[in-house]
Amino acid sequence: MKSVLVFLTGLAATGLATPSNYHVLHEKRDANKPMRYIKREPANGDQNIPVRIALKQENIDQGMDLILKVSDPDSPDYGKFYTTDQVINLFAPKQETIDAVKAWLVESGVPADSISLSKSRGWLMFNSPVNKLESLVKADYHVYEHVQSRSEHIGTEEYSLPAKVAGLVDFVMPGTSLTENNEFTSEIGTSDVAKPIKKKIRIATTTEKFIPLSQADKTDLSKKINGTSACDKYITPQCIKAIYKIPDATSAFPNNSLGIFESLDDVYAQEDLDAFYKLTAPNIPAGTGPDLDLINGATAPNSPEMAGAESSLDFQMAIPIIYPQKTTLYQVRSQEDIFFAMLDAIDGTFCRRDPDRVAHEMCDVFKPTNVISISYGGVEDDNTAKELSRQCNEFMKLGLLGITVIVSSGDVGVANQEGYCFGPHHNIFVATNPSNCPYVTSVGSTTLPKGGKVGTPEIATTQFSSSGGFSNMWPQPPWQANAVGNYLLRHNPNYFAYNTSGNVIPNNTQGIYNRGGRAYPDISALGDHGVVVVGGEVGLIGGTSMSAPIVAGIFTRINDERMKLGKGPVGLVNPALYKAYDSKMTDPLFNDVVKGNQHLGGPFDARYPSICGNDGFSAVPGWDPVSGLGTPKYPEMLKYFVNL
Repeated sequence: MKSVLVFLTGLAATGLATPSNYHVLHEKRDANKPMRYIKREPANGDQNIPVRIALKQENIDQGMDLILKVSDPDSPDYGKFYTTDQVINLFAPKQETIDAVKAWLVESGVPADSISLSKSRGWLMFNSPVNKLESLVKADYHVYEHVQSRSEHIGTEEYSLPAKVAGLVDFVMPGTSLTENNEFTSEIGTSDVAKPIKKKIRIATTTEKFIPLSQADKTDLSKKINGTSACDKYITPQCIKAIYKIPDATSAFPNNSLGIFESLDDVYAQEDLDAFYKLTAPNIPAGTGPDLDLINGATAPNSPEMAGAESSLDFQMAIPIIYPQKTTLYQVRSQEDIFFAMLDAIDGTFCRRDPDRVAHEMCDVFKPTNVISISYGGVEDDNTAKELSRQCNEFMKLGLLGITVIVSSGDVGVANQEGYCFGPHHNIFVATNPSNCPYVTSVGSTTLPKGGKVGTPEIATTQFSSSGGFSNMWPQPPWQANAVGNYLLRHNPNYFAYNTSGNVIPNNTQGIYNRGGRAYPDISALGDHGVVVVGGEVGLIGGTSMSAPIVAGIFTRINDERMKLGKGPVGLVNPALYKAYDSKMTDPLFNDVVKGNQHLGGPFDARYPSICGNDGFSAVPGWDPVSGLGTPKYPEMLKYFVNL
């Protein structure tokens, strides 16, 4: 803390002199995109804020080729993952780039000893009063209030950089993006109109509506909890294992913990986990919980009175699948840029801790687990193309390290969590982030039909629409060509389409989706009627947040078995999954989902008809934007991956 105060004194004494460099516009907010923020008063000029400058990296254009070498089963280098140092050295900006940008900062009045360089050498970081930052980047910073959540953000409509360094910089944070992150989780309750939770950032007191099971339902559940006769009403660990044919684990390979990401003040309670084990998985002893990797001053666990539904759901879905294997909690205190905060904290490819930074900021202090489950996300257009590219390429680097990142696709079909679609007619489909990134595995949600039993084909969820579609940012990766091409050829959704990338929707287009974009989800899993314990109460919950940790648990089990054979983790699984689909295996890896659509996703309420004015996409034989390739068949998946 003392070093920060000294730094501020230096700034006050010297100021940030403005050199006579010619500035050029670097980023500008797209006025054609929906504005969900109200521009309020100018930001307090004396407010001290952290500033991060993303430097242009080397060899990023080779990312796709590099990931294919280690992730394509047909590659001779399959599974030969990189070390952290190799990844850093491969993508680090040139030294002359670092020197030039730092020289500009220093000659502009930023004290040299206050500027820190990330371990990846990709970021320059310092603290600055708002008014000095405004002078530095020729911008006017304001407070923006989100129209629904009333969350406040500091940002600008545009900013400029000197021409001599503009080509060396990806972007500056804070800048033109105003990120609102949401949890992809449906409310707990027995009602057929349960709706997704939309926890907003900057609201520390946000609570989720919790509707516990009625006494009659509790009695009914207690009679069926040890069997699988009511899996259409109550999804328990027994149901998940029976439907996907997952045997109980008998051992755990060392250092193969499943990582689970949490943020937005949503924290689990150990008492709830213990009550859940007692109710549904008595083989798991009380006290079993995650190892704690707490980021940016986060705390965990919470008391039952403050327990978060999202965290409770994630751990209660995953732990029974992998026990006695461990879980690791990546709890992020940050309320904005939560994925960057996580990437900062795990391993050394992204950032490092620096004594001049605010004390609770954590960088390069946690080893990433082999599989990481993320049930959070936002809208693709909430970030600039440069920021989306940077974030997605960091996930690519994790893939090069052999890390599998599993993310939930979202709960509002082809619309936005806040109930809007793009375009002048409000009918252009919206993609979610980070599911739009080709280097993560996106997971949609399914359910058993009413009256369905173990073995009954799953259908797309009906209480909410699982999100899926096509990215406007990223083109279709090569491994999707056959599966997605087959969908577009044989099951044309009969909507006008366009082709784009870079997060730019063509002007005056009649199309409402990007048929050339990265298609998602990749796979799906059960996502409704999940039995959980939150705040000491038993209830039901749903959402793709339920689906993601199930899939993450399955790949953790597969890694366990590979490691017992002396093999490494599976890393990015997408190329292998689509390769298996393309090969028309006698014993396919997936249960095909052919019923359901995305007709839900209304304004501010996912149970209403889609605000886009149509039924979105439909589930069909093969890959589709509702269920991806289908749901996992564990024995077939295990056999396939252990033989790679």
